[in-house]
Amino acid sequence: MASVSSAHLVLFIAAILFSAALAGALTDSATIIGDSVNDAADTDAAHANTAFSVVSDPGAPNSVYNDTTDTLTILVKNTGDSTPLSDPRDITVLVDGEYQTPASTAVVSANADTWRPGTLLRVEVTVDLAPNTETRVVVDTNGHRDHFTFTTS
Repeated sequence: MASVSSAHLVLFIAAILFSAALAGALTDSATIIGDSVNDAADTDAAHANTAFSVVSDPGAPNSVYNDTTDTLTILVKNTGDSTPLSDPRDITVLVDGEYQTPASTAVVSANADTWRPGTLLRVEVTVDLAPNTETRVVVDTNGHRDHFTFTTS
């Protein structure tokens, strides 16, 4: 009889240890999932508050593209409720479907160093464009994008 009780005691202790290990793993998994949900919510909130418009004039191609220096200058107005970029260089620019690294970015407002609501951001990209061709530019940040099309002169 004593041997049966000993076996049951060993199995009971093993079951308790297994349950404790399983509870720890489930707690860690729940924490990781909770953090992931919070990160996704923060990203969605940033996307919802991000709004901007490309305000460069497609009717004045010489103000948009300088064929001497191969510089494309894009003016983008922050029309959202937040500052979408902690660093203005974090903006994505596609020219005719190809990623271009911005050569420079600058906030075009007096006494402003961040791209606050209502301010303009000047984005300059070095790219070689053929004359008299239609060019499509897409600007993206925080999942929000805007585009404009102009014809080089």
